[in-house]
Amino acid sequence: MLTIAVSIAVIALPVYAQTSGSPTVGGGPANPNANVTTAYKLLQQEANRTGVIQTTIAPLSINTDLPTYNQGDTVIMTGHIRDPINATAVTIKVISPLKNLVFIGQLTPGADGSFTKTFAATGQYWKDAGNYTIIAQYGVYLNSTARFHYNGGDGSTTVTKAINGTYGLQSGNQIYNIPYIIKGGTVSSMSIYAQQYTLEIALNTNADGSITVTLPRNIIDAKVPPPPNPDANLTGAKVNPAGLEDATFIVTDGGKQITQFSETKNQNARTLSIPFSKGDSKIDIVGTIIIPEFGPIAALVFAIAIISIIAVSAKTGLRFMPKY
Repeated sequence: MLTIAVSIAVIALPVYAQTSGSPTVGGGPANPNANVTTAYKLLQQEANRTGVIQTTIAPLSINTDLPTYNQGDTVIMTGHIRDPINATAVTIKVISPLKNLVFIGQLTPGADGSFTKTFAATGQYWKDAGNYTIIAQYGVYLNSTARFHYNGGDGSTTVTKAINGTYGLQSGNQIYNIPYIIKGGTVSSMSIYAQQYTLEIALNTNADGSITVTLPRNIIDAKVPPPPNPDANLTGAKVNPAGLEDATFIVTDGGKQITQFSETKNQNARTLSIPFSKGDSKIDIVGTIIIPEFGPIAALVFAIAIISIIAVSAKTGLRFMPKY
């Protein structure tokens, strides 16, 4: 008689153990600080409310997708305001190495404080080679700067345009919309590999370029584990990973790690700008937390199918291997 053994792997998010402020389970000693308001509790309450500790996010930050540009390139600038004010616009200025104003514009940030601006490094004002400075001003007191190198030009108006798109990333029975901006190629697909905590982006590239992709924290995130706590095993309490300090994503291009990428982030998402070279075809973004590849419904259907096969084989005597 044939016995069929079936194992079903359940993918779960990593959870970090941490002591809580309540008495231990099973009659253990109570925590003397259970009813005391501590700095940790305040931070944890903030993390539970917003999804991430706001004090770890700069009041105003900006970044560019690449450190260096040629004539005709599109500069992709991303930024975030921690505490946005209704109807208040961000002013963007770009200053040349000779202190000339080569670009100025305004934009209104989104409800979460995020904003993106693209401008072309081309035309009569973009001739001087050297280090250019972007200045973002919000209100009277907040400002932030970013710098990039421009290789110079002859004043022509040639532009290499960037493509704005959204990819419908399917995981289990759900589709998540992932916004991106790419230049120098196109996006073929995006895939989640939950067991490796990896988001894979397949590309078709025809030139050196970059991709700027916005990753919702409820899909993928990277966190620093909490310090070891010898009391954690006694309480069995868990800490919400959203309240932990952000870690840096590991990014690889064709298996080779990339360290020269930029990031802006807010309470809900992290935006990465990743450079690539002509001919590159795959970028992997590795974190510490990721949604499961199979949702609960898909896992249930799979389990029912396996159980049905076992039941039918037991009833009919169906064998999948020869009897010895």
